[in-house]
Amino acid sequence: MEKKDPLDFLGSTYSPLDHEKEAVRNIKIVIRVRWFVSPFVFLILATSSFIGLSFEKGFSLFTSLINTSIILLFNIIYKMLLKKKFNLRFLSYMQLFIDALHFSFTIYNTGGITSPFSFLYFCVILASAVLISGSATIFSALLSSILYSLVIVLELFNVLPHKNYFIPLSGMSVITSYIVLKWLFTIASFFALGALCSYLFSEIRKRQIKLRIVNKRLDYKVNILTLLYRTSETLNKYTRIMDVVDFILSELLETLRLDRALIYFVVDNAYLKLYMVMHKKHSKKGELDVEIPLDENAGLTAYSAIRKIALNIKDPVKSPLINRKLAGKIGMNPFALAPLIVQDRTIGVIGIDRSEQNGAINDDEFQILKIFANSAAIALNNFL
Repeated sequence: MEKKDPLDFLGSTYSPLDHEKEAVRNIKIVIRVRWFVSPFVFLILATSSFIGLSFEKGFSLFTSLINTSIILLFNIIYKMLLKKKFNLRFLSYMQLFIDALHFSFTIYNTGGITSPFSFLYFCVILASAVLISGSATIFSALLSSILYSLVIVLELFNVLPHKNYFIPLSGMSVITSYIVLKWLFTIASFFALGALCSYLFSEIRKRQIKLRIVNKRLDYKVNILTLLYRTSETLNKYTRIMDVVDFILSELLETLRLDRALIYFVVDNAYLKLYMVMHKKHSKKGELDVEIPLDENAGLTAYSAIRKIALNIKDPVKSPLINRKLAGKIGMNPFALAPLIVQDRTIGVIGIDRSEQNGAINDDEFQILKIFANSAAIALNNFL
């Protein structure tokens, strides 16, 4: 039984990391954003010191500059690793963890519990939603909470010396009620943002999936219309039946990405004669000497012609109507057949197939074949 993700309600089951192009695009976005966030924080610290809102001067600004330079150096490394197609999952987690450490140092360096920069952890939580999944935002909120709490605890027990960075906030670090309120509010905001980001990104991704489906359907309709237009165009373009058949089969091969397409014509209302077989890169008239009696017991091709129905055979081996002798000549790949009908008269049959490793003919492709056969029949009837 498949294990259900306990955070499924947050949309955590979808991960961009499972889609390489999307993962690469998102990592590039986070890298670009980082070029603005870290320098912007340093600019705030430098401005505060310059206008007299900070106790700290040269040394603290220098350490902040070093911290910012290191994170931007990592940004360059991330970009290089991305170009070298480094493990995307590891690269994503590495960025989030290093960013969390970087922001923890910034918060400690600017006052710890009194630092106004605890919101920087929001960047980690937001990035986890963009890069990984809904679950990751909760774990990022947990990681941010642990690191933030660690800074506060280490200061309270004097393991780390407290730094009064901003003058208006000095003295607040010794007020217990302020510490508890600030800590609770900050931790709660981490998890609230994590849940919100997960939900919002889940909704965005659901709409993206729906949009892809709609685009796929539109492409399907465009392919059908294009195919029908090109088929009808052959009436004015070609004067020989061989050219018409060659064009029709090549259009099928290209549009449906088939391994092979072939066409039979009815001769004297007695049998089907294989006229042309076209493979991916070549075609041959009469490549195989195949004649099929117009008898339902002669196989599926004859059955399709007589009953005037299209057939999509995904597992030929298990089909009881397969003509084993014919299959020995033309192969036993998954295939589809569509009769060529003009005014309730069958003039031939179009067959298409694809090797098992390339996939059977799907339902959409089968529908295209049936629609295409009707148009092809009209084009071919003028030459028969």
